[in-house]
Amino acid sequence: MASAIDATDRRLIDALRQGARSSVTELARTTRLARGTVHNRLARLVDDGVIIGWGPELAPEATGYTVVAFVTLSIVQGTHDSVIEGLRDIPEVLEVHVVTGSGDLLCRIAARSNDHLHDIIQTIISVKGVARSDSHLALNTPITRSLADLVSEKGV
Repeated sequence: MASAIDATDRRLIDALRQGARSSVTELARTTRLARGTVHNRLARLVDDGVIIGWGPELAPEATGYTVVAFVTLSIVQGTHDSVIEGLRDIPEVLEVHVVTGSGDLLCRIAARSNDHLHDIIQTIISVKGVARSDSHLALNTPITRSLADLVSEKGV
């Protein structure tokens, strides 16, 4: 990232949080910035890698993927890259984090049902190099925040 996020960037990010589909003209009106300033700031935030996506956030209920689980994997030493590549081929694996603690990788999984989750976990543990798995089913998600929410609230 070439430059820090300043107060004007935070205003723009906050406006995007409120209306991600807003046009540059609407964002300029909302933030009380010149249209050219908004355009240039957005371009810089994208070029600097601050804004990394514009995609929609989907409701799990609308997609049928209402089961969320976190699976910790212990892997065989020396298989890190190949295990991650194997996990990349499983579409229901939404995120993979390299972690410290009792496991090596933490995966966030989306499934349509508990039976579907079971099938996904079986696929995961069949990946060569996975030694052990430990699963945690999310019962609900009372707090969901994005980095945009954090930056808007606390700054950088």
